[in-house]
Amino acid sequence: MIDLKDKRVVVTGANSMVGRAVISSLRNREAAVWGVYHQDVDLLNLQETRHTFEIAAPEYLIHAAGWNGGIEWNKMYPADIFYRTSQMALNVLKCCEQYKIDKCLSILASCSYPNNQESVLKEDTLWDGAPNGTVECHGLSKRVLDAYSRQLRKQHGMNAVTVVLTNSYGPHDSFDLEKTKVVGALIRKFVEAKKTNSPRVECWGTGSPKREFMFCNDAGEAIVQALEKYDEEIPLNIGTGIEVTIKELVEIIVGEVGYQGEVFWDTSKPDGQMKKLLDTTKMKSILDVQLVSLKEGIKETIDWYRREIL
Repeated sequence: MIDLKDKRVVVTGANSMVGRAVISSLRNREAAVWGVYHQDVDLLNLQETRHTFEIAAPEYLIHAAGWNGGIEWNKMYPADIFYRTSQMALNVLKCCEQYKIDKCLSILASCSYPNNQESVLKEDTLWDGAPNGTVECHGLSKRVLDAYSRQLRKQHGMNAVTVVLTNSYGPHDSFDLEKTKVVGALIRKFVEAKKTNSPRVECWGTGSPKREFMFCNDAGEAIVQALEKYDEEIPLNIGTGIEVTIKELVEIIVGEVGYQGEVFWDTSKPDGQMKKLLDTTKMKSILDVQLVSLKEGIKETIDWYRREIL
C-alpha cells in the first residue's frame, strides 16, 4: 500500500465534481496535491501538458479529465467528445511515461462497457462488445485509457491502472440541462419547479431503466484508495452495487424537494441503456469505503444546489 503523505500527486479535471472529491481525499492524507484546471492548462496540447509535468514533478497522477455530458450532449457533439477525451488521455499518459512517474490511475466511465441489458458488468468483459449507441462516443474514448495503459505496461513496465466509475452525483456537479447527467438534470428541474410553482415536470423516457448512483465523496475516496492499493492490469469497478429505476430516483428527488405537481414521462425520448450495474465484488475485497445512502446523498446535493446555485 502506498503512503501518500507528502507525495506529489497531480489530479487532472480538478475543477470537476469527481476531481474535487479526489483532491479532498488526497488532502486528508496530507498529500502534496497539484490540481490541473482546464482554464489554466489545455490538455489537448502536448506541449502544455509536458510543461505542467515539468513544473509539478509528480510522483503519482489521477486522470479525471474528460469532455462529456448526458444523452443530449452526446447526440450533439459525438465527434468532439471522442476526440477531446481521447486526445487528453493520450497526452497525459504519454507524459506519465516520459517523466517516469511511479504510478498513474485513469478513470473510465461505466458507459464504456458493452451494451449488456441483463447481467451485472464484470471487469473482464469491458472489451466484449460495443457500448450503447447513446453513449458510444464517451464510452469508446474512455476505453482508450485502458488500451494505452496496458501498452505502457507492456513496453515500459509502467504502473498504469484504470478504474471504472459508476454514475456519480453530488455538490459541484454540472446542472446545465444540455450537459449534465440524470441526477443533476432532475434535481435542477424539480427544485426550480418547486420554486416557481410549476404544475408539471417533464422527464425523459419511460423511467424503467435501472442505474447505480454513487455520491461523489464516496467515489473520490474509492479512487484514492485504488491509487494506494490496486496494481492489476484489469480495470477495477467502483460503485455501490445497488441499482434503482429512474422512476425510483425521481420519487426520491420529488420527496426531498417537496414538489407536489405532476410528473410527466415523455416516452418519445430515449431511455438509453436499460441496465448498467457494476459488479463490485472485487472492489469490496480491496477497498474500504463507507457509502452514503442514495437518499442521504440526494438530500445533501439538493441542499447544496439551493444554497450555491439558486
